[in-house]
Amino acid sequence: MDTQALKALIDLFGRAPLRELEISEGGQTLKITRSEQVAAPVGPAPARPSTQTAPTASSAGQAGPSAEGPDTPTQAERVVTAPMYGTLHLSPSPDVRPFVAVGDTLSVGQQIGLIEAMKVFTPVKTEVAGRVEAILVTDGTEVEADQPLMRLS
Repeated sequence: MDTQALKALIDLFGRAPLRELEISEGGQTLKITRSEQVAAPVGPAPARPSTQTAPTASSAGQAGPSAEGPDTPTQAERVVTAPMYGTLHLSPSPDVRPFVAVGDTLSVGQQIGLIEAMKVFTPVKTEVAGRVEAILVTDGTEVEADQPLMRLS
């Protein structure tokens, strides 16, 4: 395995939410393992307090949150995020129309793009319905896991 390929794998592993990567090529095996300290999840913890804060705000008499109701997603929940690290493609190929455009109405589970990582293409699908208000990234850019991709209204 050449040095440039090794550096690219280490860089990709550093950005991906993986704990271990093992690759065998030409009789050689490369194994990269992440320590427990680095892989400790810190992102999901703040989501719980913000959920507890929302009922407090609506009980204080604010018109915005109480008008939406408990089943309607808040503005923060109406963002489509990247499921993983990789290169985002907004269309199936360069000469084809993008999956979605600003102003399109999306339904839950609709594909909005592809993320390429290590030559594997993973579909990106919405988890909420709404109208595309803004596309926050450009085609062909590298994205991180949970990075906002589109804002819906």
